[in-house]
Amino acid sequence: MDDLSDTIRKIEELTTEPGFIYTLAFILLRDLFLDPTTLAEIDWQDHLNVQELTFLIGLLVKRPINLEIPSEEDSARRFEEVYRLFLELHKDHSHRFFEKLGDHIKHPTPNESIEDNYRRMFGDGKLMTEPIFYSGSGAYDFQYLEFAAEKYREDEPWILDHVGIPVAVMADIARKVKKLHEHKLATHPGIDRGDFSQMCTVLLSVLCFEAQDLADATYADAFIQAFSLTPGAANVRLQVPGQYNELQARPIVELPDGRYFLPIAFNLSESIYESPFYWMNRDALYIETAKRHRGEFAERKTAALLRSVFGNHRVFAKVKIKKGKKETVTDIDVLALAGNRAVIAQVKSKRLTELAKMGDDGKLASDFDGAIQGAYDQGLASRRALVDKENKLFIDEHEIRLVEEVADAYILCVSLDYYPAVLHHVDAYLNRQPGDPLPVALSIFDLDVLAHYLKDPFEFLYYLHQRVRFAGYFRADSEMTLLGFHLKHKLYPQGGTDAELLDSSFGQLIDANFSVVRGTVPTSEAANKLFADWKNEDFQRLIEQTESAGKAGFTDALFFLYDLAGSGADELIKRIKHAKLQTLTDGQSHNAALLYTHEKRGITILSEPAFPDVMQRRLMSLAMIRKYKSRADSWLALGSIAESPNLVDAMAFSRDPWKEDPAMEKLVSERFSGGGRILSPSGRKIGRNEQCPCGSGKKFKRCHGD
Repeated sequence: MDDLSDTIRKIEELTTEPGFIYTLAFILLRDLFLDPTTLAEIDWQDHLNVQELTFLIGLLVKRPINLEIPSEEDSARRFEEVYRLFLELHKDHSHRFFEKLGDHIKHPTPNESIEDNYRRMFGDGKLMTEPIFYSGSGAYDFQYLEFAAEKYREDEPWILDHVGIPVAVMADIARKVKKLHEHKLATHPGIDRGDFSQMCTVLLSVLCFEAQDLADATYADAFIQAFSLTPGAANVRLQVPGQYNELQARPIVELPDGRYFLPIAFNLSESIYESPFYWMNRDALYIETAKRHRGEFAERKTAALLRSVFGNHRVFAKVKIKKGKKETVTDIDVLALAGNRAVIAQVKSKRLTELAKMGDDGKLASDFDGAIQGAYDQGLASRRALVDKENKLFIDEHEIRLVEEVADAYILCVSLDYYPAVLHHVDAYLNRQPGDPLPVALSIFDLDVLAHYLKDPFEFLYYLHQRVRFAGYFRADSEMTLLGFHLKHKLYPQGGTDAELLDSSFGQLIDANFSVVRGTVPTSEAANKLFADWKNEDFQRLIEQTESAGKAGFTDALFFLYDLAGSGADELIKRIKHAKLQTLTDGQSHNAALLYTHEKRGITILSEPAFPDVMQRRLMSLAMIRKYKSRADSWLALGSIAESPNLVDAMAFSRDPWKEDPAMEKLVSERFSGGGRILSPSGRKIGRNEQCPCGSGKKFKRCHGD
């Protein structure tokens, strides 16, 4: 027996001790009933997560439950032992990893690429069991309940006929039972600390209900029958994490005294969202209809979420890309457009199977193909066809007229169900050619959260842009960790580092805030810790002015500005205002340049006393020369009239890669006067004898300072 199996055996032995359910009640109330004001700071390493608790209770219900109250000493011993053994279980998983790593180092594969080396190491099925088991819950309980009624709307006649209760009513009852437990916890009678027996009785009662407690008596019996199990008749096969655990489908446990024990309310919400499909799956005459409805909901919900960001007029479903009017090149499930960017969402309803969760290499690979790889391949083909200017877009026979040609498109691989550790799976299993962009693989629940926080279409696009652009730089355990970091700090690399590993605490910032704005949790200081403290109203107006201009290619200028947000934005606004003040003071033209050397890009700032047409001509000329002399690939030009109430009165942007041009060389040598100042990205003036920040290796005075 290996260490993993031995630890699980010890955990199961604990659950068989008389009255273990009371110890379990203490654990559940400690780890699940948390103060919402502390959600952003909780050390989750000190708690059992939902998956661990579900596995523990799954082992408990393999046998009839004993309600004999234990001694306080026995209960305390079990309490400590449960946490010790689950920590041991985590270490056993880690031991497998380090054992594999040692073997990997001792027996290298000759001539193996870095990518293949990584995949051979981290794509091993047995090593995948850890990130799958210890990944987050993947959704919020209120999301499951909100989505469930819509998901099974077309199946309601079948569900009523075979189960006897509408899904919307199931969701209603689940909310009421959760509130009942919270009310019991808040109002339970005072406990005499010296009476351990009374404490056990009261705390277990917090997690229990009776049939008459369910407000809707019409559906109470059907609800209990659909979601309850009898201990001793469940989970006969359950031995290791990843195996089918009946508690996830039937989270309500029938006790010997006639009460119903709901240990984890989250599992009930999840089951209401997922179980009806499996009920219908057993009906051979209805299964194909259920599958069709499932796919239709997935696409419909994805489109609805993107419309909440991009607007109805910029989101299209079931799009065909055609060469001419007859030859269909490919099709897109859901397409969103804004500026010169697009979002291609390919939606799948494939989920991880039991064997995959247990580490079966073949099933992990095939499940990934069905859920992510297939969606990515289709999305990649759509992206290529979309940026090909010869193709056209159609819905049925109606052509979609593009306002602006698509310069780039981001691929979303959207799964209808939670796909645990999907970021890790993408790293380990995704097949793509060099130069092909990575997808953003996420669940419908993640997309719901993104759509909530990134309500502006260009902010949404910028997040996807950064996700793809720096996918190899930022490493995280979940999409929520990446989003939390972005909202707090922005997904932009720090200088001098090769990679950043983001702590899951950034995802906790989302938990603390989203549960308030969309759930039933009261507001608190914890909910306000998500967003950055930085504000610059002038910069925000510049962003809005750029967006409202609606000129071709303005999306690139927006992304350039978004990159500056923070100290870079403050410095830009300071330089624009300073140039305007100088012009107001002396009536002369003033300009400056900000050069971002590592990224081969920069900004020209020009202030003129009057005459907008003169300012625009001078701005374009000055920016072109500065861009060429700086050997930059992208350049932003901002022009202001000194007495104008606007911060900026003219703007231009170029993202043409630098290439040598004899005409420009001559122009630079003849006309470049050195006017304005070249600044470091921080805005510090560069000394004449310092190395030029353009990367030429020359002193500043002999390069851009001439």
